[in-house]
Amino acid sequence: MFLSTGLFKLREIARMIWVRIALISALALMAATIAPLVSPWLPPGMRDRIDEAAVSDLLSVLSGSMLAVATFSLSVMVAAHHYAASQVTPRSHRLLRDDTRTQSALATFIGAFVYALVAISVINAGLFDGRDYVVLYGVTILVIALVTVALVRWVQQLSDLGSVERTTDRVEEAAREAMTHRMEAPWLGGHPAGEVPEYAIPIPAAQHGWVTHIDLPRLSALAEEAGAEIHLEGVPGARMQPGRPLMHVAVDRLSVSRQNAMAGTIMVESRRSFAQDPAFGIEVMSEIAQRALSPGLNDPRTATDVVARQLRLLALWPGRTTPEEPPRFPRLYVPPLKAAALIREAFDHIARDGAHLLEVQLAVQEALAVLAKHPSREMAEAARKLSARALKRSDKALEISEDRRRVRKAAPARTAPR
Repeated sequence: MFLSTGLFKLREIARMIWVRIALISALALMAATIAPLVSPWLPPGMRDRIDEAAVSDLLSVLSGSMLAVATFSLSVMVAAHHYAASQVTPRSHRLLRDDTRTQSALATFIGAFVYALVAISVINAGLFDGRDYVVLYGVTILVIALVTVALVRWVQQLSDLGSVERTTDRVEEAAREAMTHRMEAPWLGGHPAGEVPEYAIPIPAAQHGWVTHIDLPRLSALAEEAGAEIHLEGVPGARMQPGRPLMHVAVDRLSVSRQNAMAGTIMVESRRSFAQDPAFGIEVMSEIAQRALSPGLNDPRTATDVVARQLRLLALWPGRTTPEEPPRFPRLYVPPLKAAALIREAFDHIARDGAHLLEVQLAVQEALAVLAKHPSREMAEAARKLSARALKRSDKALEISEDRRRVRKAAPARTAPR
């Protein structure tokens, strides 16, 4: 939650597949480096049994087979991602791309192929003598063991790769992680937002995009140096445009360099991120249900499953939110999440697209009935308001009066016209 910008970018880089490929490929260079150090300590009989031909044969088999496996696996992954984007939601692609199990399998296959090529090149370059082949042979056996484990895990994963259930699970996991972190720190470690002083200096955004990350420790340190209080406007998930304030700094004077430094703590990118933005995860979950309710799919049961998942996410909302005492970042003032906005993103579009489907309307109203009993007054009131709005839609769309009565009976708000 409180990562610096550098660590946040480093984490994003670590999720890229080429990092794992590079690590496995580096085993060949590592073998070339340690072989002269290890080989003198090996038993003479072992050095006599394993020669260049044995190692070369093993590397040739590894390079040939891994190229075919990697090509096949990449084609399967691309097909699964295209299916998920077309049948679930395009926003799920990034989560599937960053899936550690898929990346580990593909990186192992490609890395083993590159390792074999590098090892063959090292042998042909004459960097090994007769005693060193035992070490390279042992490292190759280790790579083969990694490939075997990756193959078994990959076969298990192929059964649900790109499926609606698995993709929805990944979206829910990402949304739950972001929601949990935000509920632990509703004001991101600062004070609840208050009235911005008239003399506060606005620091505008320089580009269009979405706020994806805030380096809160760095921003707090800059506020301490300037003796200022910072009222954040650009929280994760906020849409920015040039001229719109990222923050207001309550201080008499502030140098341009310090303004630029403060603006640099807020990352504005072209796409929203799941990391610090629970509302985005809830929105993507709603998109899955909307796609399921489209005429091309006509899958209301997936929509009702999403409603249940949304309820689990919103149930993480605390019964009572109190500021952290003392605040971790006492000079920051942060607007909180709004329960009404989260409930609207979670259920309103589903209720609209499934207004004519009894099972969808019952699922929505039953979920809202649970939230209407939430100990948080804000959450309960938002649930009742959205329930009344959904009832207006269902009363118009449901053709049978008995269905309308069932929905009305399940609803916490029964004020819509009959």
